[in-house]
Amino acid sequence: MRWYQHRYHSPLSLRIVFGTIPRLPRWSHPPIAVVTAAIFFCLLRAERRAVLRNLAVVTGRSGWRLWGSVYRVFYNFCDFVVSYCYVPRASHQELLAMLSHPDRGEAIIEAALGGGRGLVVWTAHVANWEFASRLLELHGRPVKVARVVERDNPAERQLRDLMTNERLTAIDLLDPLASIRLLHALRAGEIVAMQGDRVFRGKGLVAPFFGRPTVFPPGPFHLAHAAGVAVVPGLVARTGWLRYRMIVGEPLPLDHAKDRDAAVGEALASGVSFLEAHLRRWHCQWLNFYDFWPADRVEPAAPEAAPDRAGSPRASCTDPSQSR
Repeated sequence: MRWYQHRYHSPLSLRIVFGTIPRLPRWSHPPIAVVTAAIFFCLLRAERRAVLRNLAVVTGRSGWRLWGSVYRVFYNFCDFVVSYCYVPRASHQELLAMLSHPDRGEAIIEAALGGGRGLVVWTAHVANWEFASRLLELHGRPVKVARVVERDNPAERQLRDLMTNERLTAIDLLDPLASIRLLHALRAGEIVAMQGDRVFRGKGLVAPFFGRPTVFPPGPFHLAHAAGVAVVPGLVARTGWLRYRMIVGEPLPLDHAKDRDAAVGEALASGVSFLEAHLRRWHCQWLNFYDFWPADRVEPAAPEAAPDRAGSPRASCTDPSQSR
């Protein structure tokens, strides 16, 4: 499934980024991103409208505050793209130096891996999931990342290849044998990372999300149930320029003694609740540029509209002026 596409996601764009950014001093990156985000905020009108509608649901905001949050999504995406210059080949010590807080959920993950078991890490398109997948290498197990690689888009293949090493490999979900490969990895005691906030090929389960029934993919939970392993939710939040915080929750309640469908539905609902709770704070880092609720066309007010409604959630985002 393709959720959105624009002409700037191309090998040429990546060559420009990878050929210029590493040659510039680090202090220059945030101001460049401020300008770049503004340019693409103006150019990508369909994506801007989609993010406006999504964040109107997530935050309850309207007017200039909503538009400011949307701009920060574009700014945070600049950090994500630039990180491909550093994260894929960073040493483990360099990765740890990018953490603004030392807690990376190590105890929770190690407990779930106890006894040689495998593990599903359930994540979402928040801040920098590629950084999170590299952090998983620190647990000494092979890491498989399930992802959709659009075969007609060479830029997607280039990014996949960048995020591949002797410890970290990608499993293309377009591969007919993808589920078997992932199940084999789990049974071999490996870590499988899967994103849970985009439905692949239109199949999913409904769970409440920001007050609306929303479809989410159950695949990660079916795999974990079949392999007899735990599902641990985890996200990465930006705290500054190329600075991140790992957020890891307790294992989701996947009762392998229960009926499979009931166990999967319960665990998925808990995972969605975890995601919602953290998006209330980090909504500007949710990098989904398509209509997440396409049937619920929420038309946000223009910038001249009234400020936030009373009682709407007060959430914080990394402000470009505070990046470091």
